[in-house]
Amino acid sequence: MNFELLEQSVQYTFSSESYTNGKLTRTLKNVAKDATASALAQVGQALSSLQGDTLSDAILIQKQNIKLV
Repeated sequence: MNFELLEQSVQYTFSSESYTNGKLTRTLKNVAKDATASALAQVGQALSSLQGDTLSDAILIQKQNIKLV
């Protein structure tokens, strides 16, 4: 049996005193299947810079099909 990658998204967590509980989570869908960890980190850092906060976490979320045959 093998896995087949169907889709993936990335979840960023940003920190700032202006957010409720000090954190804000954003999820971006339709991440390219060949995206690298460094590219995803760069996107998170760019968003953080635009928002004026700190990137505290990035999680890659994958949805995979299990091929049964």
